[in-house]
Amino acid sequence: MIKEEARNYINQHFSSLSKKEKINLDAKILKNFKKNLNILNCKNIGSYVSLNNEVSTFNLNQFISEKGINVFLPKLSKNKKNKHLSFLQYLKKDKHTKNTFGVLEPSSNMKSIELEELDLIVVPIRAVNKNLFRLGHGGGFYDASLKRINPKKCIGLGYEFQIIEDFEIESHDLKLGGLITPEGYFKNAL
Repeated sequence: MIKEEARNYINQHFSSLSKKEKINLDAKILKNFKKNLNILNCKNIGSYVSLNNEVSTFNLNQFISEKGINVFLPKLSKNKKNKHLSFLQYLKKDKHTKNTFGVLEPSSNMKSIELEELDLIVVPIRAVNKNLFRLGHGGGFYDASLKRINPKKCIGLGYEFQIIEDFEIESHDLKLGGLITPEGYFKNAL
């Protein structure tokens, strides 16, 4: 399956998901995150502000923050040719602004962190294949930004329908260290 077909397949599934079903599945994913990942040794975790057609990260980010762990969210570079994301600290009181893709980002005056200092990075996905290679929205920002990071640090959140048997993989595509779904936690053997 080519990437665009995979994205269309996932979009169809998201549009057929009721709000109640999504809330229920998101709660199961959060439960599996809490159950399967020991984050108490983490000092800094990268996450993201989810879109409507992604697993919700609102309660996840709150949970991490309430554990006294610093949460850092991605921000696009102002230079449109630069595909690298900066990660800035998330604070409840911080006012987020929408970037050119409609994604909420922290304000620029927040504390930034080097990617290597993040103990865990929760990564958005459109789909993953059986080997946990990630398919994103197509911008290449996460692939470019996280290519020098140990893949074991990168965890995806997804629904069962986002696991696709196979889709085309390119050399720059990010391989995740694990995937959390409503059914459980799947680790990659890497």
